[in-house]
Amino acid sequence: MPFQIDPQLSVRIAATELDNLIVRETQQAYQELIRLGDSYSDRYTGSSISEIPGVEHARRFFRAIGIEPTRRRPSSEALLNRALKNKGFYSVNELVDVGNWRSLDFLLPIGIYDADKLQGAVQLVKGGPQDIYLALNKREMSFDGRYVLKDDLGPFGSPLTDSLRTCISTTTTRALLIIYAPEEYDTSLLEANRKIFEERVLSVCR
Repeated sequence: MPFQIDPQLSVRIAATELDNLIVRETQQAYQELIRLGDSYSDRYTGSSISEIPGVEHARRFFRAIGIEPTRRRPSSEALLNRALKNKGFYSVNELVDVGNWRSLDFLLPIGIYDADKLQGAVQLVKGGPQDIYLALNKREMSFDGRYVLKDDLGPFGSPLTDSLRTCISTTTTRALLIIYAPEEYDTSLLEANRKIFEERVLSVCR
């Protein structure tokens, strides 16, 4: 699936498309997420999130796309905050749970989209007044002046929140996986993260 990034953006994207997936409502990945959260809690409870190595990468990515992370927390940091405060996590399905597990591990925002619901090339571009979608919380979200993922059918995802149109369900068999990172993020590490993400998805969704 072709992927394009606004050349004005100082970001890196790692993308993978996987097919022949089986998305279950079992909790193998969710249990791994819990174990990883407990590990962070054991090591860093009482520490400021900003002191934890790796947190700065998601914050730099947000600033690169014009979002102040002290006002809107990156999803990876929101997961870390829940771990440190022992608030627990939500389980959705195996594929979404793998995404949360890897996001907490890499401390980077991650997106997972049903590829059969996408059409044409995918672009990360600054949205206009027409770029609105129904988000996962079932509220309309405008991306006028904000960066958003778009295909030929319109906007469908962002590092803020994704759309209902391309959400993952137990009927998903083909998925687009995305890891978001700032421009200065090490390319070899990002590629290693992409491979790990792909391997983890295949280990629980095949």
